[in-house]
Amino acid sequence: MYIGIDVGGMSIKAGIVTDKGKLLFKNSVPTPLGGNDEFCKAMGEAVDNVLSEAGCSPNDIDAIGVGAPGIIDRENCRLVYSCNIHYENAPVGDYLKSKYGTNVIAENDANCAAVGEYYASENAGNIVFITLGTGIGGGIIIDGRLYSGSNGAGAELGHTVTHAGGRKCGCGRCGCWEAYASTSGLIKLAEENRDKLGLTPGISIDGITIFNESEKGNLEASRIINEWIGEIGIGLTNMVNIFQPDEIIIGGAVCAQGDVIMEPVRKYVYENEYTAPDKNIKKVRITASRLGGDAGIIGAALLWKNKTSK
Repeated sequence: MYIGIDVGGMSIKAGIVTDKGKLLFKNSVPTPLGGNDEFCKAMGEAVDNVLSEAGCSPNDIDAIGVGAPGIIDRENCRLVYSCNIHYENAPVGDYLKSKYGTNVIAENDANCAAVGEYYASENAGNIVFITLGTGIGGGIIIDGRLYSGSNGAGAELGHTVTHAGGRKCGCGRCGCWEAYASTSGLIKLAEENRDKLGLTPGISIDGITIFNESEKGNLEASRIINEWIGEIGIGLTNMVNIFQPDEIIIGGAVCAQGDVIMEPVRKYVYENEYTAPDKNIKKVRITASRLGGDAGIIGAALLWKNKTSK
């Protein structure tokens, strides 16, 4: 069995996972606001809780995997930096190895989710995983192995440029896919067209607001959603043309909308990919996440297996 730790801005989740990717138990603790010591101790608390809940000891665990946003020092198992979470060069590997006496591995959280989705897919093959949320994260599995580039910083798919010289992205560059196709991009588009939406002055706009307005028959809200879906499609088409994977898996809160988003996204990609005119070429499967919010825990838990099994 393995333990997966998924670090988020609000909570640190830990779970016990079988080598087949089944999540048996999970627990969570609040993400601390302090420095590295508090951060590492919170991880230990989450692991202790889930071990106690399962009636297991550290001796029953083959490895602990940690998934976190930001820059990861994989070689030394340190969480180097995240702009949204209060750690800086946190020595999680040293701490967890000392406390539990087992193998420890760390990876970017989107990469962890990709690993989880890979093991959850029946005929995974080569996959590209995209998480659509406040930003856009990505993970790539090629020949069963996580691909992270020669310097470990690969698969930053949200920071491919789809609009040269366009909107300012949170990374400081302009025109990134993330600036247009994330939920933040959807809200930005709605704010730019607030007058046409006819909303009550002063009302805050979020993704749910726009979809609710569309369901009520607000034509401008529907137009905004369609434009945003096109932005998602542009980036996904690029992923198809670069990788020609067997499957693209989309995760994140956006999946709650189901086929309202998935069907037009598929249509856009299939009509615009490089091989679109050739009806005999196998199409990439474009699917919604199978694991939902548990993808990060499960993928983190299976990092060690993915590293050592090939």
